[in-house]
Amino acid sequence: MILIKYDKNAINDLDNIYLTIAKDKVSVAKKFVNDVDEYILLLKTNPEMGIECKNKGIEQECRVLIYGNYMILYKIHKNYISIKRIINTKQNYKG
Repeated sequence: MILIKYDKNAINDLDNIYLTIAKDKVSVAKKFVNDVDEYILLLKTNPEMGIECKNKGIEQECRVLIYGNYMILYKIHKNYISIKRIINTKQNYKG
């Protein structure tokens, strides 16, 4: 089965999202992070379920999975999927 690996930037993104939500309610922050993780696990059985990054104006060789107000940027490798970033759709991200 294909592995899912989180890059350092994606881990930092998820940590920052958690901390932001937790300012209002910790239980909601925990649920959000768990729900995102479960959604990302769907890539194990359908790695191409996201759209190509170029369709979102992102000049990288990757794919984008949308979860609520967040874009999950990931790249498919031969033996694993790397989660690159988890960013709010309101952010100006094109890098």
